[in-house]
Amino acid sequence: MNKCYLDTNIFIEYLLREYKNKNKDTNCCKLIKKGINGEFIIYLSDHTLIEIAQFFTDYFLSIKCLEDGFGHREYRRARKNYSLNDEEAETITSMLETLRTSPHISYIETQEITGDFYKIIMSYVKESLEFIDAIHIRTAIDVGCEFFITRDGELRTRTQQLIDKQIIDPIKLGTPSSYLKSLKNAN
Repeated sequence: MNKCYLDTNIFIEYLLREYKNKNKDTNCCKLIKKGINGEFIIYLSDHTLIEIAQFFTDYFLSIKCLEDGFGHREYRRARKNYSLNDEEAETITSMLETLRTSPHISYIETQEITGDFYKIIMSYVKESLEFIDAIHIRTAIDVGCEFFITRDGELRTRTQQLIDKQIIDPIKLGTPSSYLKSLKNAN
């Protein structure tokens, strides 16, 4: 069975739709549902959970800032005057715990990272990958994932260039749509 590391943006889209009770037929939602149904193994790391927590904290605080008349450019300064309420904090906690403890998702903890991990990460960063993206790519490779799935086209392009230069170990890159097609074709 394929091991797939899903980038944070896929989980964020899925969780946003779950939180807002919106249409859950997006490719990201379909992909996660197929993983939960056992068609492939979903991998995520604690780095993913950190990004999700920060995204939803910013999401809730930005709504408060906007409602009080602050513009997008003022958000970084104004957000310091706001805090999450109990319901928002519980929502974020629940999202994180659901992902971390799901029997259908393989959760990678930082202590599993060994060797020259950060030295390798910095070699990717020197070649134009963002630090957090480099962590996700290397983590996926280190745990033996065959696929890294992301909606981020620039990340896929830059990563493929580094794979072609043999700076990054081979891993198949794809979008939720392309991976869903490959699952369909395999059946």
